Amino acid sequence: MQVEYLNEPIKVRADFEGGRARPVLFKHAGRVYAVERLAAAWEDREGGARVLYFTVEAAGAVYQLRFQTADGLWYLEAVMMDG
Repeated sequence: MQVEYLNEPIKVRADFEGGRARPVLFKHAGRVYAVERLAAAWEDREGGARVLYFTVEAAGAVYQLRFQTADGLWYLEAVMMDG
């Protein structure tokens, strides 16, 4: 599996319910990706702020997303593809 580390800010549409977030769509490099499957989700802390991580499948690849709760910003951390 080939991994490309990006750490780029992105736009994400997510559902927020009961203190949980779930990404639905994200936009990267001018293209919109529909999240087909949420493979994993976990939480970490940076200082006192929660940081939410998501591994999602979309458009034949696996993406790792990060949500910084302190500032409300989303990042595309990495893309994992076969090959």
